[in-house]
Amino acid sequence: MLQFWGPLLCWGLLPQVQGEAQHFVFMRISKDQLETDISDLFFKHRVLDRVTRIPVRGAAGEGIAILDHMPFVRKSLSKKSSGIDLPLVRGLLSGQGHSPLRELLQLGGLVIEDSKGPEVTLQVLSDSLLQVTLRSKLYLSLQRILRLRVIKNIHIGARLEQMGNKTHVAFEECHTPPGYLSIEVLEQMNPLLVNEALPLVTGVLDEALPFLLQKIVCPTATTLLNSLLEDLLHITLPPASSGPEDFQYYVTTTEFTEEAILMKVQLVTPCGPGQRVPRPDHLAPKPLPKLAQGSLADLVFSLETYNDILSCLYTSKEIYVSPQDPMAANLIQLLSLSTLEPEPKTSDQSRGNVGVTISIPDPPIVHLEGHTASVIQPGSLVLVGSSNTSPVSVSWKLVSNAVFSSKNQELKLQFTPNRVLPHHNNLLRKQGLLLPNIKGISFDQAQMEPSEE
Repeated sequence: MLQFWGPLLCWGLLPQVQGEAQHFVFMRISKDQLETDISDLFFKHRVLDRVTRIPVRGAAGEGIAILDHMPFVRKSLSKKSSGIDLPLVRGLLSGQGHSPLRELLQLGGLVIEDSKGPEVTLQVLSDSLLQVTLRSKLYLSLQRILRLRVIKNIHIGARLEQMGNKTHVAFEECHTPPGYLSIEVLEQMNPLLVNEALPLVTGVLDEALPFLLQKIVCPTATTLLNSLLEDLLHITLPPASSGPEDFQYYVTTTEFTEEAILMKVQLVTPCGPGQRVPRPDHLAPKPLPKLAQGSLADLVFSLETYNDILSCLYTSKEIYVSPQDPMAANLIQLLSLSTLEPEPKTSDQSRGNVGVTISIPDPPIVHLEGHTASVIQPGSLVLVGSSNTSPVSVSWKLVSNAVFSSKNQELKLQFTPNRVLPHHNNLLRKQGLLLPNIKGISFDQAQMEPSEE
């Protein structure tokens, strides 16, 4: 389940234009989640499969021809159905040593039979550069004389480039770092040959394996990685949103941190200049809270920002309570007691002509109290009688307890028992904030976590 944060942080708003307001929120995608997504993507597309059944020979230049006719089976290695070159093997077993081994390797006798992985790890080199390491396990055989497991890393550098308000991904050269080559002998026909064969095999692998991986694996891996990162940088609205005129999310800047991809997001909401309480133009930014443990992604914004958004969405309302409504009797009694004059005794018939109007011109203000919220709504109650009586008005501040919840990718306030003004609470329930939608990331079942950092 995704963790959703609503911390008490202070960020300002951009200047408004008629009909809309612009707010800043922050979205983070966990580095661990990104590793998992990349690993799953590479596994799904089986990026290492293309190197299987390929012979590994010494000269990288000669290896180019391998790519033109895969799978590759050299006739000189297929004199028997087993695929073993018997004269060469006899020479090895009779103690002729290096010469038959070299010939066997030159003929392509060292073949990649299988592969596993890659295992993906991420390293943040700077706020704009991410190194993706693919740990690849390859299983090779040397004409059934020797069976090996080789581990070789592939590095891909992903760099973020900011162009105006858009972030693009550029890739540095995909390569295999020199020096690191892990070789483990799994099976051997003759232990006496291992000491002679391993140095030769290692030399061939050092020379040819980087070329094969860069030529075959790198293009596919880079294309897939580019597609995934570009998708993460493109935020859309949930499919159920009412239209582009309501909400828009724009990624303005993106950077890599030790724990996440951090995106500064501009949220545009429908709002006129008179629809919110003015805020100071310059508010000092505070550090973001830490990503919640186990969280895949989070959306971070200040309580002030949420109240501004709520203010923009809010419209002035007057709610008429019918005299037949059971709640009306209590409100009428409350308003009658508020007057200084003694309450006149009214007949049931005259009381039936009296109605109550709930006037709520100003937006509510949300306060956080631990994991719950309180909503303070200023307004007035107006007792409207017959034409020959003056209306009675009482100003009030309604305090409702509520909790945040997300459903269908919308953040809403859920109120506890509606004992006083259910009409008003029903209106506030409709003032939901549409949550952003990213491919592979859903806030449908998000949790709200307050923070005072």
